[in-house]
Amino acid sequence: MNEKGYIGEFMSVGRIVSHGQITDLTDGFSLSGNVPFSVYVRPKASISNADILLNVRCYQDDDFSPVPIGLNDWTPLSIIEIAPNPLILDDCEIYWGSGCEIHP
Repeated sequence: MNEKGYIGEFMSVGRIVSHGQITDLTDGFSLSGNVPFSVYVRPKASISNADILLNVRCYQDDDFSPVPIGLNDWTPLSIIEIAPNPLILDDCEIYWGSGCEIHP
């Protein structure tokens, strides 16, 4: 189907079709409708760590828990929500990507 906005089953599995930057984590972050997303964490300066811990709630989770997130790569996690943590944005840029169409 060549209709703009149509996302076939093939495209929504394992493909990022919408994205944006997370610029404020004061209240945490989630997409409307509990749409799952992945994150890309990019350090603002050179660091020796291979990953960071981010407190998230994944698609099948009831509660938040810390999980290691590899730097400079999209995580395979299906995240529903990131817990509040505004200080992490001092050191890193965080981008979200989803396999679903997102309406602002």
